[in-house]
Amino acid sequence: MCEDATVSLVGQDEVEQMFLVEVLSGCLYYRPLLDVVVNGFYVRDGKNFLWLECNLYMVICYLATFRLKELGLKHFSKFINSQDVNKMHKFLKFFFDAGNLNTWIKDEWCQIYDVAYVTEKLIDPLLRWQPDIQNIINHLSNIRANKVVHKKESQPVTVPNEFNITKPKPRAIPMPEEIPQLQVQRKIPRSTYDPPKEEKLLEKLKKKNRQRAEEHFMEANTDQFRCAIPQESSYKRRVLSEIMKEKEAKIKPTLSKARQVPRQITENIPIKMNTAAILRENALYQRKVKEDLQRIDYILEGGHDPAKFKEYQKQKDEEFMEQQLADGEHRRLEEKIFFEESILAREVRTEEKRRKAAQQKEEAAELMQRYKEMRQQEEKEMKVKVEQVLKGHKDMKEQKRKIQECKQKMAKEMNKEMEEILQQVMEETNAEIRKKTQQIREIRARQAASTIKQNFLDLSKPAGHGLLDEMSLLELRERLGLLKEAQIKEEEDKRDRILNEKQAKERLLLEKLEQISLNREAMSKKAVLRHREEELKKDKLSKLLSNNQQLAELQNKLEEKKKEHHQLIKMQKKNTQENLQRVQGSRAAERKATEERWWRNLEESREHKVQLLKLRTELSQKAS
Repeated sequence: MCEDATVSLVGQDEVEQMFLVEVLSGCLYYRPLLDVVVNGFYVRDGKNFLWLECNLYMVICYLATFRLKELGLKHFSKFINSQDVNKMHKFLKFFFDAGNLNTWIKDEWCQIYDVAYVTEKLIDPLLRWQPDIQNIINHLSNIRANKVVHKKESQPVTVPNEFNITKPKPRAIPMPEEIPQLQVQRKIPRSTYDPPKEEKLLEKLKKKNRQRAEEHFMEANTDQFRCAIPQESSYKRRVLSEIMKEKEAKIKPTLSKARQVPRQITENIPIKMNTAAILRENALYQRKVKEDLQRIDYILEGGHDPAKFKEYQKQKDEEFMEQQLADGEHRRLEEKIFFEESILAREVRTEEKRRKAAQQKEEAAELMQRYKEMRQQEEKEMKVKVEQVLKGHKDMKEQKRKIQECKQKMAKEMNKEMEEILQQVMEETNAEIRKKTQQIREIRARQAASTIKQNFLDLSKPAGHGLLDEMSLLELRERLGLLKEAQIKEEEDKRDRILNEKQAKERLLLEKLEQISLNREAMSKKAVLRHREEELKKDKLSKLLSNNQQLAELQNKLEEKKKEHHQLIKMQKKNTQENLQRVQGSRAAERKATEERWWRNLEESREHKVQLLKLRTELSQKAS
């Protein structure tokens, strides 16, 4: 629709194009205000009109409210006469009705715009134009009724003759007046659709804060020994040790009953290898053999032997490893000492916090005791007030009881009437259901009576459809049997071929497995020699570390810190036992106090009930 409208606008003047664009933009801008009138028209007077014509009524409503002064009655009447007479008559009569404008249209518009703007700019101009629009409505009603408006015939008028005077010179043609063009509305600035700068600044700040947090997190992970690692509590250790003992006790009898695997089986377990693994390992060993042969040829030709250089490189590596291990051990002992010192500092802080917490608990207990005393006094005052209120409410209860009895009687009568009506409705519905079931049974009985057809089939004759390759069922079965026999022969030949290929492949794999086993034996001997050399190196390194004086001093320092830590733990256990004894004594005293209060409150409540019963009996005696 919009594309068709743009094509139709191409051949028109600029003024007409501007007018149409302004009308369209105005209808979209004032859409909620125009929807009130159009929806009200369809609900009240326009029930028989199509909903597709709502845009037409919206345009006329916009022209009448906002552009009538600019257009004038002449152009407005042209717009109306160009449309259907019945539709325009109904809509104008509904819209320019003073009752509608002053009542519900004004109220709905006031919900969208300000009251002063609605009365001054919208309602008052429409009421001023109402007598002129009424003439247009009357004209439309005459057209609907096929009435002709006769003009008064004018009487003959004397026609004067012109004097024979010299004709004056023709006047100069005046310059045409400029047609007033509508003001071009300014475009909406792009800044309204752009997000505000504050949101961008906030996003930048969020990103910076996130980067800082990630940097702090990375620093904390790298420098993890700056803060003390929380140690597991003694209770947790004890529980875990008990659980582990229970598991070991369950496993031991099963292990004693189980039969041990022989040592020979565990040492030489055969490994199952597939074809790919066998070929891969064979290729690897062949490559190594080629490399060894090339190296020997190179030495025989007079090349340099790299064995001396490798020995020198091994010595340097061993010295470097010894130095690195000594540094690592030194660092590890320093970290452990720092860890023990941090634990001691943390335990000192926890003791200070416990003292403060104990003081706060004592203060809170004193405040709670005061609050309980205040609460008891308030409860006593409330009980006295409740007794006074109960005496005044007894008369009200009797009146309420009488009203409830009247309502119950009315409800019973209504229930009886409703039950009678429901019984009648149920009887009628049951009768209709019975009739429908009988009709359904009759229809089903008619459908069940079907005719029996007899068809005889001859398998030796063709179907007789007139096709070139047409044949009988017996011939088709014979041909299918021949095809199956040929297929079975092809499958058997294929199986024989595959078996021969498999046997050749297995022979090749067995040969390669023998070569691999020989190579493995040689490699295992080399590995044993290498393992022995590594063990000798480790023994040398351990002797060097034990002779280092700095490491011995650090080890002694660490043991002293551990002893201090154990002494602190013993002191804390003693303090906790003393605190527990104090708390248990204070709790026992509190329990006794609470029990005494409970018994006291129970006695007071029973006394209160007895007093209430006495009052009720006295009142009932007076009433009787």
